[in-house]
Amino acid sequence: MSEKRTFWTCLVALIVVLPLAFVVRAWESLRESQWLAIHKVDIVAEDGAPQAFAGGQWKLLDMRRLPRSDDARIILAEFEASPTDPAILSQGACRVRLVDGKGRRFEPVALAEPAVRKMYPEVADRPRCGALAFTDAKGGAAVRMAESFIVPAEARDLSLRIEFPGASEETLVFRWTRS
Repeated sequence: MSEKRTFWTCLVALIVVLPLAFVVRAWESLRESQWLAIHKVDIVAEDGAPQAFAGGQWKLLDMRRLPRSDDARIILAEFEASPTDPAILSQGACRVRLVDGKGRRFEPVALAEPAVRKMYPEVADRPRCGALAFTDAKGGAAVRMAESFIVPAEARDLSLRIEFPGASEETLVFRWTRS
């Protein structure tokens, strides 16, 4: 294929893909907003108490606030799930978010922050929440997972929210009382 043809093919693909990505992301935001949201039930778990949810017993192990810069912090969330019904856990895609007292939502960072790798190398190598994390779980053995988030330094009243859209219409909420 000539360079001109490759250039025009890539340009046309970009013209198609960018608006499509925008529409998909906008639809997700609308669906999550109060405007289109189906009233999902929040299961609020007490600090450190196990909670049945989406085919497992879930527990928040720890949330740590790590320094990043003057205006941002890294929140390292560690949690575990003991599968009670692996079939349900393998049906859905786990979605984890951090929400502060002002209602701001923070998505997990794709790669572990260098500060997490340096300070907690054993945690940085834990699996992220998802069906793949439960493939090696045998006999209800607990699967320890970790997610890291970048939040503003002033973020307070943090809650870890876990959803399994394919397996449960409920949302598991762990409130972090030590923020």
